[in-house]
Amino acid sequence: MDQERNFRTHYYEKVGFRAVEEKKSIEILLKDQPIKREKLIQFCLRYGVPAMYRIYIWKLILGILPLNQSIQDYVWQHRQEHVRELERAATLLVPESNAFSLEQKILGLKLIDEGCLPLNKTFLVTDSSDSKFVSIVQATSSFVSSDVDLFWISTKFYKHSQELFVSNLVQYPDDIIQCLKKEDVKLYQHLSHHQLMKSLPIMEWLSTCYANVLPENALERIWDRVIGGSSAVLIYVAVSIFLILRRPLLALQSASHMVNYLSKIPEDCGDRIVNETLELLHKYAVQFPVQSESPSSDSGRKVLKHCA
Repeated sequence: MDQERNFRTHYYEKVGFRAVEEKKSIEILLKDQPIKREKLIQFCLRYGVPAMYRIYIWKLILGILPLNQSIQDYVWQHRQEHVRELERAATLLVPESNAFSLEQKILGLKLIDEGCLPLNKTFLVTDSSDSKFVSIVQATSSFVSSDVDLFWISTKFYKHSQELFVSNLVQYPDDIIQCLKKEDVKLYQHLSHHQLMKSLPIMEWLSTCYANVLPENALERIWDRVIGGSSAVLIYVAVSIFLILRRPLLALQSASHMVNYLSKIPEDCGDRIVNETLELLHKYAVQFPVQSESPSSDSGRKVLKHCA
């Protein structure tokens, strides 16, 4: 019976039935008045977000839009005007800012908004936090269609991600190594022999939530979980990258060649990396209930240590 059920579930997912169910479920959640943020968070962690609702759900969870739908238009108008005021301030303070790249412009607006514009009045990246933010802006720009969306999602996501895992970040490289050792001893020994972790910009990967590392279609699905509050997912993304790219990594015989290879992860590996990540996340960090249930259900999952 279990095999029959698993086959049927796999078949339904393959032909897209699960996507239809998730779309209907998120629409049910969005009919609540006011919308329940905790239910959206649970949905993000368990299922990810249907593409057509992704930006809207991100805005709700990140606090860009209020949960009361009756005032969302009003609040969004103020959000738009706030960005326009920042743009006018940027033009007055640094007239040459119109010639800056989009990422530099958004960084400039963020610095003005925070009252942190450098005395020399340039928007050039001056420290590692600016560099991380610019990477997130670059990645976010592929998800949104307006500068206003880009500013708010980039700034709110950056703040959310830094608050989420800043105290645990230094431990994550060791967690990655230990998880890889459990999953594939041969690959672990090969990477350890060539000291890949010392050469790989792993802290940059983690601190930017894999912005400009993963293909776009994979990155947005990982960010669903980060926005939902899972910091552990970042550990398993790195392990999954190694596992999915196992064969070419084993064929390479120097850390520099491996780093160069990993600097551009093939587009067609994106879905496989995400699927492997979610399997590891469920295996090591999250315990779901055995029974089948709708994503809009109140019953949830048990979140263990690494999902905090």
